[in-house]
Amino acid sequence: MRRNKKVLLLLAYVFLTSGLVLLIRPYYFYSILIVLGPPTIVNFYWLKKSRMKVFLFSLISTIFFAFPVELATRLADVWDVQTIFFRPFGLIPFENMLFAFINFFWSLSFYEYFVNKDKKRKISHRMKYLVGLYVIFAVLIYGLYFYNKEMVAMNYFMISVPILIIPSIIIFSRNPGLIKKTILPTLFFAIVFFVYEMVSIYIGSWWWPGEYFYSFEILGNTFPLDDVIIWYLLSTPTLIGGYEFFADDYA
Repeated sequence: MRRNKKVLLLLAYVFLTSGLVLLIRPYYFYSILIVLGPPTIVNFYWLKKSRMKVFLFSLISTIFFAFPVELATRLADVWDVQTIFFRPFGLIPFENMLFAFINFFWSLSFYEYFVNKDKKRKISHRMKYLVGLYVIFAVLIYGLYFYNKEMVAMNYFMISVPILIIPSIIIFSRNPGLIKKTILPTLFFAIVFFVYEMVSIYIGSWWWPGEYFYSFEILGNTFPLDDVIIWYLLSTPTLIGGYEFFADDYA
């Protein structure tokens, strides 16, 4: 099967299963497994040479990065989701950590297979610097949380500056040619996450209770423009840029 047909196959699956979720209205946890789980696994299976890099980068990013980010944004009431599990700190939903892992894991699997041609390269020695940065960030967030919770709470803009905007400027200014490699994954996942978010809003799995730069109403619920800019447009390029710089070949 040609790769462009595989892209369409993945999109078709997301659209079809999103329709199923609309009908059966499962808990958020199960909707993640239904809509996002299978295409993530299949896309990862298509990889032959870069599986370990993608998996390790995604796992490390989830444990040391996604958890403190979720804590900081939940304290600011940026978003919230339906959960059926115990919340660490009384704030962090397990479902969002699963979603974060899939966000990293599928995005990088997609990038490696469809854009980077699944090249066989060792994990870069720079990976240890990423782990160090993650640990410093996590210690800072958790330390401030126990010292003064108000100092940790960060809205979309506040969290995007240190984790998306500044890293992107540094990485892409040093290698502008990398930008074009992020276009297809950014467009693909903007579609996937928009469809899934609309379904999640409609069935009550996901909502935005905070204050935003600009928001409008969709399906009777608040939908922030901040989410579109930060997640749809900035997060995927920054993820790919960070992966190339710290784990792959930066080319």
